[in-house]
Amino acid sequence: MLLLVLALACVARAAIIEHHWDIEYVDYNMENMFTRKAIGINGKWPIPGVVADKGDTLIIHATNKLKEPTSLHSHGIFQNGTNFYDGAAMVTECGIPMNGTFTYTIELNQAGTYWIHSHFKSQTADGLRTSLVIRDPDEVYEYDDEIILPLEDWFREPAKTLIKQFNNPDPRIRFKPIVPYAIVGGTCANSKRLHLAPGKTYRIRLLNIGASFDFHFSMEAHTLRLIEVDGVMVKERVTHGVTVGTGQRASILVTALNTTDNNYVFHADMYTDLLQMPRYNPLNFTGTIEYSPKARIKRVRSAMWMNINDLDLEPLDAEPMLEADQVVTLDAYSGVFSDQSFRHSFNNVTYAVPQIPTLLTALTMGDYANRTEVYGKQTNTHILKHLNVVEIVVNNHDYYSHPFHLHGHVFQVIEMGDLR
Repeated sequence: MLLLVLALACVARAAIIEHHWDIEYVDYNMENMFTRKAIGINGKWPIPGVVADKGDTLIIHATNKLKEPTSLHSHGIFQNGTNFYDGAAMVTECGIPMNGTFTYTIELNQAGTYWIHSHFKSQTADGLRTSLVIRDPDEVYEYDDEIILPLEDWFREPAKTLIKQFNNPDPRIRFKPIVPYAIVGGTCANSKRLHLAPGKTYRIRLLNIGASFDFHFSMEAHTLRLIEVDGVMVKERVTHGVTVGTGQRASILVTALNTTDNNYVFHADMYTDLLQMPRYNPLNFTGTIEYSPKARIKRVRSAMWMNINDLDLEPLDAEPMLEADQVVTLDAYSGVFSDQSFRHSFNNVTYAVPQIPTLLTALTMGDYANRTEVYGKQTNTHILKHLNVVEIVVNNHDYYSHPFHLHGHVFQVIEMGDLR
């Protein structure tokens, strides 16, 4: 009887979270400074976030009203057994054709901070992106409320124009200054207000859902306690600042001060080393920590740039270090290639989209699926054995920081250091 009651309780807690999304172009006005096309959902941009509980099922009926194919990738979700819903166009699916509809059905068996974005060409940079928060019914840390805070870079020009410039072999054109704007929590950074009540503890979920740049987040006069990184809960670490690269997420606990006498400033500063503009690196974006609409802003500038070393973080699951069965080394470069365009590469191989989605090739080629050449030379395919532990060594030879993301997995960070 007890087991039956527990089973019914688990079923009752799970819900179906269903959305009907028309993916379409939207005119977005950036604080009356400029208006440009963004890719929005149901006529809205920024796109409202998705919130669910662990154990729920997320169903998204996505209708493509763009002038090109599209897709939706739930970033950080394992898709174990359902990677045909992973949304990586021409890797796990063909993409949603113009005027077509595709339904993603995703079992949310994880908890944490994630996001949803296009995985077709540069549509993420043009705005097809939003937060995905999966709450844990058995939360480890205690807090009174939460604030979901996406951090986004935004440009005057559409992504197609910027990519053409960035890929130009002439450095005078490639490095022509482009100054991005910051959108924090769905609004221009300088207009954003974080409303805190004295003495309460908040979980602030930081998500860098932008296209290109790292953000450094800090709050003057407040201490941050890091508790989650990319969906993995970690032992609490005290800090005054958190850096999140493109695609990365972090949760911090912040206990509000016990007074409403003053308001304070938070920073969402953007690293623009990719653009080689020392004068604008970092770009300083600030908003308001508001205790009272009538209070003045008090500036406190101590220790805001303190960061946590990734190797000092300890996941709560305390998994021992794994022993690798094989090693894959990836040397990341950028430069001018034979077609006279500026491109990025792994091991001097630039990626080219295959004619048939990689997953379909793997499922239909029989024994040939174990041969890298069937996937296309420019896909840079590595064949792995099922359940092997793989050590991936990523050497970044570029002059700027570059986060890397692995679909369907979390990984142990074993070592970090400088190449030179």
